Amino acid sequence: MQTAVAQSSKAREAMSFLILSVFIWPVIAVGFVAVYGFAFWIFFILSGPPGPA
Repeated sequence: MQTAVAQSSKAREAMSFLILSVFIWPVIAVGFVAVYGFAFWIFFILSGPPGPA
């Protein structure tokens, strides 16, 4: 009985790892880069393009 529970737990842990590493973290990383770029875009709209002052 214990080995069936342990194997079920290991399978669930492996599936959780795959979902996190393949789907969730890449979406978070792309979202972070998008927000960072959007923040710079808004900053340059408000402050003007970089260059000599």
